[in-house]
Amino acid sequence: MKIKDTALTIDTVSINEEDTIHDLIGLLVEKRLAPPQMMHDLTVKGYEKLKKEHLRLSRLFWSTDKAYLSNAHISITLTRKKEVPSLANQMLLDYSKAVGAVKRYDEALEAFAVRPGTVFFVQEESDQYLLRRELQTIEVFRFDTQYEAAFREEDRDPFLTIELKSRDELTKEELKWVRTIMFPSRHRRNPLFHLNHPPISQQHIDMITALIHHMADIIGEFEGTTTHLESTDTHLPTYVQLGTAASIGYIEKSQLEGIR
Repeated sequence: MKIKDTALTIDTVSINEEDTIHDLIGLLVEKRLAPPQMMHDLTVKGYEKLKKEHLRLSRLFWSTDKAYLSNAHISITLTRKKEVPSLANQMLLDYSKAVGAVKRYDEALEAFAVRPGTVFFVQEESDQYLLRRELQTIEVFRFDTQYEAAFREEDRDPFLTIELKSRDELTKEELKWVRTIMFPSRHRRNPLFHLNHPPISQQHIDMITALIHHMADIIGEFEGTTTHLESTDTHLPTYVQLGTAASIGYIEKSQLEGIR
């Protein structure tokens, strides 16, 4: 982490990614790198609308390897320490609920057709995502920073991809890993998780589980109402949850573009 203040000095400190922004501010004040009065009204790029004090630093790296905080007095750059991604690094996480969500999603697709390339809008409280259904993957995009990418025909670069393979499609290494979380399925229900900025965490897995369930909820809601489900140039299938209330339907694309 580099801190640059108005005196143009640069200092570097380290902090655990599971600490919060509140912890970060406390560390900077404790090390006398910034006085308390300079730490008010910090803006976190990409998270301007969220309450920031208790936001975990790991959340800032879901789609990037750098994060930026600033106000009129100070500029802070957070850089995640790079780690080499591997399937072995994922073995200590709990995938049981994610496996169940993938099974439910695949069963929903078997019951009701969803055109490849369909983009879903999903919101849980202030967290907003676009999810793109492809034949063998689910691509996840952050609504606020990756909106245009979700609709491209190529070069989309989602921050997270869930690859779904049948048992026969798995490589030897993939099959070995899948066997640590489930009995390999002959259907495309064997999930492989690809995060653009690893390592993947339990928080990611829990988020993935919820998003896949919401996709299945949407598909189930529309089953029997039309011949198939798809997004168009004017509307997207959507799931919005605020508090205990959830709604499923279509949202106008122009409305989404208006709230970005």
